[in-house]
Amino acid sequence: MKYLSIVISAVALVLSGIVFFQNKPGAAGSKLPEHSASDSVHQPETLKVAYVDLDSIDAKFAFYKSKMEAFEKKKDGLDRQLNGAYQQLDNRRIEFLKKGNAITQAEADAFKKEYDQQLQYLENQRRKTEQEVQQEAMILRDDIFKKINDYLTGYSKERGYSYIFSYSRNANIFLYQDPAYDITEEVIEGLNATYQKPETKK
Repeated sequence: MKYLSIVISAVALVLSGIVFFQNKPGAAGSKLPEHSASDSVHQPETLKVAYVDLDSIDAKFAFYKSKMEAFEKKKDGLDRQLNGAYQQLDNRRIEFLKKGNAITQAEADAFKKEYDQQLQYLENQRRKTEQEVQQEAMILRDDIFKKINDYLTGYSKERGYSYIFSYSRNANIFLYQDPAYDITEEVIEGLNATYQKPETKK
């Protein structure tokens, strides 16, 4: 039984419909062209848009995958430690009960007190560990998202995109997406070239 109830999806990049990059023409250093009312009606500004498939990024972004594998490994190790501690405590309870009628009331009371204290300690450790793992998951998620966003910021400016949206099959707000605007594979190639897979510590 697993005692850590942290859901790894807290790190997952399921942010469908979120604008990864928005090229704001009114940002510092840029100047909005002056248009008359008639210009805005007859000559609308052309927007260049695209989207990325987050499911493919999850599967093919090597840096993200290696970070997730390390995170899962650490979480599983902590989970095994807690499982072992709970099991040891339960084994002590079972061994004590094997004494049966030989157990005196004083021994029963003393064991129950010690057992309850150790169980409470483990429960506190479980909650503390869950909070630490969840915090680490949030930090990891924010770091990965920032790397993707930083890359797409430069990518979009170089290619003149106004918006780049994200898409995921598990949380899709788009009713239809034209594959012609899918830049996922090119973005994955760029991400893998920009952010090399972390070296495994020996």
